Amino acid sequence: MSDEEDSTPRGQQRIFGAGITRKTIQFVPAAIAPTQATQLAPPNVPSISPGDRYLNIVLKDGMPTEGHHSTSTEVPNHEKRPSQQQLELRGALCEICNLPIEASEGKTSTASTIHESSIAHMVCLTHSHPPSHLDRSRQGLKYLSSYGWDPDSREGLGATGEGIRAPIKAKVKNNTVGLGVKLKGTKKPPEAKLERLDAKQIRKKDMEDRRKRERLQEMLYRNDDVEKYLGGG
Repeated sequence: MSDEEDSTPRGQQRIFGAGITRKTIQFVPAAIAPTQATQLAPPNVPSISPGDRYLNIVLKDGMPTEGHHSTSTEVPNHEKRPSQQQLELRGALCEICNLPIEASEGKTSTASTIHESSIAHMVCLTHSHPPSHLDRSRQGLKYLSSYGWDPDSREGLGATGEGIRAPIKAKVKNNTVGLGVKLKGTKKPPEAKLERLDAKQIRKKDMEDRRKRERLQEMLYRNDDVEKYLGGG
């Protein structure tokens, strides 16, 4: 057994972290005396409400902070009620996004156009779905439309719309066989297996192809008169 190993029984060993000095934690008491509460109360410093701060950042001209400071001792009803001056600066509220429409030098049409092109307004608009991609000249679509089905309604088939949205995709049938009939003997022939040759077999096959090619050339280009003259025939 090495010197570093501790031979003390497990029940007599010291708890991990024993002997380490720790600082005492000063917990906050549950109840504070009235005198201490007045001393710990934050000073009555005016602060800007979140709505006014947001308008100061968003609006071009900015919102005046004078006269609009709210303190922690104010009643919540006064914070929710904007003043007349604040309503005039904000302008009319949009019915869709409930945001103020900023008036630009008395031009209401220009201000409304700028507001309608803003991202905050366009996000609140209802999404318009594109028309269905189905071909209107199909007989199946005409048949379903005659029974009241609208392909642009984004609802399924059936009276209550619980079916699939699009009809079954048609496939071209190039034969005259009835539906579901399977022809016999239409199986594809098995593919021939590739024969792998070694170097000796490849050399032998090359020599046979060369003899065959020479024999074919001799049969095509052989001239008997020339052979008699040269004494080869």
